[in-house]
Amino acid sequence: MPNPGSPRVILATCAHLPGLTPSDAILRRALEERGAEVIVAPWDAITPELGSVVAPRSTWDYYLHWPEFRDWIERTASRAALCNPAETLLWNGDKIYLRELAARGVALPRTRWFEAGERPGAAAFAEVCGDGKGVLKPRISGTAYATFVVDAATRPAEPQWRPLERWGSLLQAFVPEIAGGEVSLVFIAGAFSHAVLKRPADGEFRVQNDHGGTVEPLAPGRQLLAFAERAIAAAGRPWVYARVDVVETASGPLLMELEMLEPDLFFTEGPEGAERLAGALLSRTRAVATS
Repeated sequence: MPNPGSPRVILATCAHLPGLTPSDAILRRALEERGAEVIVAPWDAITPELGSVVAPRSTWDYYLHWPEFRDWIERTASRAALCNPAETLLWNGDKIYLRELAARGVALPRTRWFEAGERPGAAAFAEVCGDGKGVLKPRISGTAYATFVVDAATRPAEPQWRPLERWGSLLQAFVPEIAGGEVSLVFIAGAFSHAVLKRPADGEFRVQNDHGGTVEPLAPGRQLLAFAERAIAAAGRPWVYARVDVVETASGPLLMELEMLEPDLFFTEGPEGAERLAGALLSRTRAVATS
């Protein structure tokens, strides 16, 4: 049990998944073993308290409530310490950030971005997909929400365009190597922690467990680790935790996502990362207390 005056860490979840994931339960245990008071609640039920640290964890409905979530981040930042900082969370919430990383030399699949209310035309599909396939997704989304495989002749049905048009979208060339899996490299407090390989189910391209994907520990090679480090450096934003999602291809690694908002950090496969993050969060509480 925490003592009165114990450092307080709030782990934010969402209304339809209010409890902690198995991964974040490991983080909670690491925090409590260090004497922290840990509060778990959906983000829209949290009123941040002065002196607390708030970490978005499984806030996995944010893309359905983006204006409200964005306002919550800004309000929380005015009263508590956010982990990651608000500027990083807001930047990372819109996949337009990938265009910034590409401009700084980070390799992505061939990609075009579109603004709210805009649909890619035939020329864009031809440019990105060529004779093959592409992946069309909203710029603000999670867990492969409203994500479709397309080609020069295939488009989403009319109702499926609504989430794509609401905040804008991106169209990427399909990466066939995804069938062999996507590597997630987790970084905590400035250093690499651990990595996993996420494999899609047979016949599926989405690697999330919601779609039948599986996860296994992975020891990344030097090239892959260096690529992930370059991607984080290119972001140029402060962070405490980050996850770099990469697919390895014959021409080299390709960045799929740089997750700094609410990624699963796979502490079930790398529990030492939970220990590192617990220490970093408690350092934030001490900094808040003396500021």
